[in-house]
Amino acid sequence: MESKEKSFESGLQPLKVGIDLVEIGKIRKLFEYRRTLRESIFTPEELRYSWEQKNPYTSLAVLFAVKEALFKALGTGLSGKMDWHDVEMGKGKEGMPVLRLGGETARVAEEIGVVDHAFSLSHTKDYGIAIVLLAAMEAGE
Repeated sequence: MESKEKSFESGLQPLKVGIDLVEIGKIRKLFEYRRTLRESIFTPEELRYSWEQKNPYTSLAVLFAVKEALFKALGTGLSGKMDWHDVEMGKGKEGMPVLRLGGETARVAEEIGVVDHAFSLSHTKDYGIAIVLLAAMEAGE
């Protein structure tokens, strides 16, 4: 009897995925009156952008989710000397969102061979979600 299993092999780099779902109401409660906590997690640019939005807490929830998803994709979580500010969401040349890494987080990404990334963000009235996909070179390449 012939097996119907199918094996997928490709020349793609190893992929690492992180996803995070955040309840906007919890973000509102957490950050509404705790300015120093907001400032320890979000960069000045991220905060400026969020406060310009109709619902800043939706924006903060999605930004928080993308940072968490990135740390999960790295396989480390927020650990060691990594800092929330090492991950910044900004706008690229054509207004499209870009994810920038710096500090210890950029070093860890380089150490594990990350060569490219993609991400997607979304939200509803109640939830913000982000997924981050990292492409890494295999050891020895």
